[in-house]
Amino acid sequence: MIFEYSNHVQCTKEEAWAFITDLERRPDWIHFQEKCYWTDKKPGMVGSKYQEKEVFLGIPLNVNYEITVWKEYERVSSKCKMAPFYQVVDVIVMEEEDGCFCSLVIDAKLGPFFLVPEKFLRKQVDAIVQPLTDKFIEILERESVLRRPK
Repeated sequence: MIFEYSNHVQCTKEEAWAFITDLERRPDWIHFQEKCYWTDKKPGMVGSKYQEKEVFLGIPLNVNYEITVWKEYERVSSKCKMAPFYQVVDVIVMEEEDGCFCSLVIDAKLGPFFLVPEKFLRKQVDAIVQPLTDKFIEILERESVLRRPK
């Protein structure tokens, strides 16, 4: 099941990319994340691994990801290494005239949730993801050079 969240953000492409790839800042905008850090950083970034320490639905989790695509200032894709989900998370950044376009695409492997009605599941995921996309935009626009008085 694919979940997509796309937004125009009033910031530069470079600012968006720096914020997305600064793992230590992810808990600033991902409300269920306590910590995020590199566990194995490789040249060129593909094959690099990171871990998210989360409390999800009251359950503490250590979720491991591996970078599968890294196109500087354009796209980063990560594959979750936690059974039974193995979702792929794509983040795409494109420059626009007055800011940038940021897209979060989650290709979720449903694992044990394949029997849950899609409409219900989509509503639950939206309730979890929408607040973090809103916070992402809020922080980026507040910190952006595009919003600062000249």
